[in-house]
Amino acid sequence: MSIITYLRPARIEDCEYIYNAHYYAVQYTCARKYDSRVLSAWLSLLNIESYLDTLANPDKALWIVDYKGHIQGFFQLDLREAQLDALYIHPFVHNQGLGTALLQRAESLAIESGLGMLKLYASLNSVPFYEINGYESLGECALPLNKEVTVLCLLMRKYLIG
Repeated sequence: MSIITYLRPARIEDCEYIYNAHYYAVQYTCARKYDSRVLSAWLSLLNIESYLDTLANPDKALWIVDYKGHIQGFFQLDLREAQLDALYIHPFVHNQGLGTALLQRAESLAIESGLGMLKLYASLNSVPFYEINGYESLGECALPLNKEVTVLCLLMRKYLIG
């Protein structure tokens, strides 16, 4: 990572850019593992208000990665549940170390908050990324996106201390 890349807590004015990175990550990156029915249901759930809700919640953290002057990804961390709720990188800037940097920052925040482990629901396309970063699978699961559509994923965890 270089000086043209930095991480910081998200601000209200970032939410539109967070939404864009989230939308394109699901639309293009997740298309490798999910069909159009799942992607359509997933995309319909994304909205800027959810990021505003996260910003207003003291038990949650929302951070962005700025790469070359643009917000290209984010993570959302629930400190009460010890859960990484989201980590997405715009598909046009994959393999630049941005996801790893965000994940390491999320883990640091979790440790600073006294958490000994993090769990997450990994989309099938992201499983190798989390495995490389020390997460282990606890098994497959299906999360409902709406009344008719579920998304298959893996429940994963990583012990952060010891």
